[in-house]
Amino acid sequence: MAAGFGKEDGLPQPKRFTRRNPELRRRAGTGEVLFGTMETWLIWNLTGGPAGGEHVTDVTNVSRTMLMNLQGLCWDRDLLSLFDVPEAMLPRIVSSGGEAWTAKKVLPGVPIAGVLGDQQAALFGQTCFEPGEAKCTYGTGAFLLLNTGTELVRSTHGMLTTVAFRLGQEAPHYALEGSIAVAGSLVQWFRDSLGLVRSAPEIETLARTVDDNGGCYVAPAFAGLFAPRWRGEARG
Repeated sequence: MAAGFGKEDGLPQPKRFTRRNPELRRRAGTGEVLFGTMETWLIWNLTGGPAGGEHVTDVTNVSRTMLMNLQGLCWDRDLLSLFDVPEAMLPRIVSSGGEAWTAKKVLPGVPIAGVLGDQQAALFGQTCFEPGEAKCTYGTGAFLLLNTGTELVRSTHGMLTTVAFRLGQEAPHYALEGSIAVAGSLVQWFRDSLGLVRSAPEIETLARTVDDNGGCYVAPAFAGLFAPRWRGEARG
C-alpha cells in the first residue's frame, strides 16, 4: 500500500505529535487521548465533551485522513501501522445521515442528524445524487466533484477518489475530485498586489470586453499545483 503514496500524501501529524511526547503516545494507545477531524470535535463538544460526548467521524470526512479503507468503510489496520496511529484514539466511523445525536451543552435538545465534509456537502447540496452528475465550487480554490455512484473509481489522471455520501445503511456513493488550490485568491492577487482592479467583480467586467483570451493562460501555482500534477513545490 505504501507504494501508492506520494511524498506529500502522508498523514504525519499524529505520528509527529506522539513521537515528540512519549506520554501522549502512551495515553493515545489507551484511548485517553482522542483524535478526529473538525466534525469530530464539534459533535463531541455539542454532545457533552468530557462528560460522555460522542466520538465519531463520518465517511466523507474520514476519507481525507487516508486511514480508512474506502471499500470497507473502516479503519485500515495496515495504514494505521504504516503511520503508527493508535486505533484506540480514533473516532467511530458513521454514515453521513441516518444516525442522530442530541446536543446537550450548546443548543440543548437540538438533533444532529447529518454530517458531511466540505466539498461532499457542496455536491449533496447541489442535488448531485446520481452517477455522472457533477458540481464545481469556486472559492479561494476550485473543486470539481463527479458522482460515480456506488462504484469506487480509481483515477489514472491524478484525480482524488473519495466517499461522496452515505445515507444510513445504504451503499455509499463515491466521487472523483479535481482540486485547484488557487481560484478566487488569484482575483484577490490581481486586486491587492497588482492593482489591476479595484474590486473583485471588475474582473468579470474586463473579461466581457474581449472575445477570447488571446492565447494567454495562467497557471496560478501560488500554493503548488493540485490535480492532476500534485506538485507542492511548484510556483508561478
